[in-house]
Amino acid sequence: MIIKKQTRDLLFKQLVFILFISCAAVMSPPGGPKDETPPELIEVTPPNGTTHFKGGRVELLFSEYIDENTVDRAVSILPLLAEEPEIIYKGNRLHIYFPDSLSVDQTYIVSINRDLSDEHRVNLSQGIQVAFATGSEIDRGIISGSIYHLKDASLNLWKIQNENDYLKFYERVPDYVIDASSEGYYEFNFLSLGQYKIAAVDRALAGIPMVLDKFIYGLSWVPTIELSSQENIKDLNIKIPNRLGGIKMINAENLQDSWGKITFSESIKNVIDEIHLEIISEDSSILNTKFFQDPVVDTQLHFILEDPINGYISINLNETKKWNTTLIESSSIRLNMEGIIDTTELLIIQPDAKSKVQLRSKSIEPLKIIFSNLFELNSHENSILLFKDSVSIPFDIKWDTPISLDLTPKTNWEALSNYELQLFKESISPIYGTSLKDSVTSIQFKTSDYEKFGTLIINTIPEKSGNIFVELQKMEKSYLTFLSVVNFDGKTIISEIPEGNYSLMFFQDSDSSMQYSYGQIEPYRTSEWFNYYQDTIKIRSNWDMELQKIEFGLAE
Repeated sequence: MIIKKQTRDLLFKQLVFILFISCAAVMSPPGGPKDETPPELIEVTPPNGTTHFKGGRVELLFSEYIDENTVDRAVSILPLLAEEPEIIYKGNRLHIYFPDSLSVDQTYIVSINRDLSDEHRVNLSQGIQVAFATGSEIDRGIISGSIYHLKDASLNLWKIQNENDYLKFYERVPDYVIDASSEGYYEFNFLSLGQYKIAAVDRALAGIPMVLDKFIYGLSWVPTIELSSQENIKDLNIKIPNRLGGIKMINAENLQDSWGKITFSESIKNVIDEIHLEIISEDSSILNTKFFQDPVVDTQLHFILEDPINGYISINLNETKKWNTTLIESSSIRLNMEGIIDTTELLIIQPDAKSKVQLRSKSIEPLKIIFSNLFELNSHENSILLFKDSVSIPFDIKWDTPISLDLTPKTNWEALSNYELQLFKESISPIYGTSLKDSVTSIQFKTSDYEKFGTLIINTIPEKSGNIFVELQKMEKSYLTFLSVVNFDGKTIISEIPEGNYSLMFFQDSDSSMQYSYGQIEPYRTSEWFNYYQDTIKIRSNWDMELQKIEFGLAE
């Protein structure tokens, strides 16, 4: 038997925030299959929806025994009570003892989140809410919607109680907390009429005041939710960003006395022009530096100092904001450039025998040759040769980065064919270390079939509000996206889309940033309106996929 107080243990929540908690593996019991059936609530006493509730005991009967270690963090009473109730665990029963000092005409909700599990560690499939009213009616207000891009999300809901709540609501414990389902759906029930603020957060951080520089959160496009005569608000959807704040510089290492690389928290492929770096010597001099993105790892950026340094440097990253949103965070790393002498052989990182040139019918795709070190070509003509079936293929060479080249044949590659690349040791000189191991390095690689493309045509119903964008994103390769302004005077056409399955999102570009804006709490700014097309978009080769009469239903 355990006894639990009503309010979520805030200290426990804060510890969850700063610690990773590891759970011991659970062995399947011998003698039969593993229990994978979630526990179910089968009876409530007094019944769910009871009015004129005076407090006292509420009993919840489950289909199987409950793991007592999960009760404490799974069960809460909403809204918060001034006097905390006792919660007593007995096998497959929970006894909740409400005080007799309940508010008049108030609906109280017993909320059980997905942390509750049975004795076999099988969690609830979805959250549970049961309600009791001290007055003659149960409040019937509902707010529901879906959460996107966070697997384990919860919803915090604050009822506006005073003027301070309009801007500083996040500084106090939310009045209502529920978990989104594994599919992202959420639904607040039994809400009284009034005004509300909502935020989606990671489940581990739900139910506590929000620390803005520590929380990843999502907001709705509705600044204040109004539950008045309309007691059912549907499709209040929320997107949560994948990261907290902007892109961060997380590490740097020296590769030689004038060469190093910087690692960022995520891909910099699409923001390379927004990165502003300075490298400063110990005497505070700004060093002349060249930067280039790693041709393989899209989170890394290389730097080459004009003059070698034997000592420490400071790498300073300047903050970049876009429409009041931090795109790149400022930071500084101190790095020692001494002590590395490279004696390793020059290697060819790409291509290798598994490489395949992806062909396009309308353009010639270059073959990227990537080396392990900075290098020079003594002679373009004698450094590299390209063959197909022992026949020499003419090509052009273009420097891509100081460690890579782009080789482009004069005529297009032949599909589904084998090619051979030869590189000559005597004509390729590494800046550091030693040259290629063999006098001639031979690499066989293949070409693909020509990439197949389709077209998406979108027909819309005209809206009073415009500036709507459509974003098409490939499911297998999330970085492959297509963005277009919706044409309300005709068809919106996106062409040359590679075959595959795509998700389709519409959003209203209110800040004219040409990208979706998630909003922010301080200073308060709503997210932008968005809506996902329900079905998967399947793009097929040489085929027009047409969507008819897309209606947005934007708010005035």
